[in-house]
Amino acid sequence: MILKRSMAVLLMFSLILVSACSSSSKSEQPVTITFVSTYEGKEAEFFSSNIKAFEKENPGIKVKVVNVGFGSASNYVKTAMLGDQTLDGFRSDSSWVPEFVELGLLYPLDSMIAAKDRADFNPAALNSLVINNKLYGLPTVMEAPALLYNKRILKELGYSNPPQTMAEMMDIAKKATNEGRYGIFLSDDSFFAIPYIWAFGGETITDDRKVHIASPDSIKALEFLQELRSSGVTQPYPDFSDSYNKMMTDFKEGKSSMIVNGPWAVSDLLSGSEFKGSNNLGIAPVPKGPKGQGSPAGGQSFVISKYSKHPAETYKFIQYLTNSKNQTQRVKEFKSLPSRLSVYQDPSLANDTIIQSFKQVLALAKPRPRIAEGEDMFADFTSNLGQMLLEKITPEQAGKNIEVAWRELLKLDR
Repeated sequence: MILKRSMAVLLMFSLILVSACSSSSKSEQPVTITFVSTYEGKEAEFFSSNIKAFEKENPGIKVKVVNVGFGSASNYVKTAMLGDQTLDGFRSDSSWVPEFVELGLLYPLDSMIAAKDRADFNPAALNSLVINNKLYGLPTVMEAPALLYNKRILKELGYSNPPQTMAEMMDIAKKATNEGRYGIFLSDDSFFAIPYIWAFGGETITDDRKVHIASPDSIKALEFLQELRSSGVTQPYPDFSDSYNKMMTDFKEGKSSMIVNGPWAVSDLLSGSEFKGSNNLGIAPVPKGPKGQGSPAGGQSFVISKYSKHPAETYKFIQYLTNSKNQTQRVKEFKSLPSRLSVYQDPSLANDTIIQSFKQVLALAKPRPRIAEGEDMFADFTSNLGQMLLEKITPEQAGKNIEVAWRELLKLDR
């Protein structure tokens, strides 16, 4: 009897020990987070190296990457999350965030981000991700249109600095226009028109869904754009076919003195005959107008799925990706604009004229309309802007046409 009891106790102890070992083994299994990436080429390699370093520092977390093309990423993640597929986080264009929030797909980060961390991000970049007073992402790369100019040409004209006002920009463009060369390339892409709208005190759509593109100040901006074109200081082409490539080629070859473009264009420009191996590329804020100054802030961000089963681990990952060390390294490798203020103070970047010049541009940058339809607003804006610049419609007609289209887009008349 005693023997049987001893054996029973021993068996029970063995079962408890096996169970404890099993639980311990299970608890020690690393958490796997699924992350959608849109990186390609060398940027994908850089991202992969970040993951390896993160996993080494955080052995309890593994990252599974799903690679998706940037053009299809927005629809992919919406389909995945609404279809209950496993997805913890992804790289998002900052302009997609308002729509994702409206669909209820993103996890707010306010309870996770430290106050010191939050204060280090560029306010415009961070505010682009604040919807209804909640933060829904961490910005990693910033973008904003700037005035890019040929230093040599401006110096030959007697200007040691870029134009500070719209009026001065017009004067320089007139002086720079001669046989075989013109002052400024004027794009029909409405994204590049927003700095002009803001310079004259106008507005497009506000966060509370008010349409102001046909306001008197907005019309003045459109009139100034049309005046640039009609004054003969812009490109001599009869229309805007292949507009972006022509803008880049003419600027690289010294045919145009100024363009409005963003940091994504810099590496291509530095391969041109005017800028290769030299410090001839000038970068400055788009000139101020009578009532304002600033460019629309854009860029890329990392966000967390509302349905993630591992939000804390996913936040730890995106915080790592956006820390100062990683952003500094990214700047050195890709000339991208960091979203953290501290990176611009890094001694290794102090003499980087491109980064430091764009710092001034970003200081004046402002968020675009934080509405779900924000990306869709550019189609009607661009088509009417092009028609106006070709003088097929007046600035007043263009403003009214865009307003009607936007009110329909926002369903304001229903």
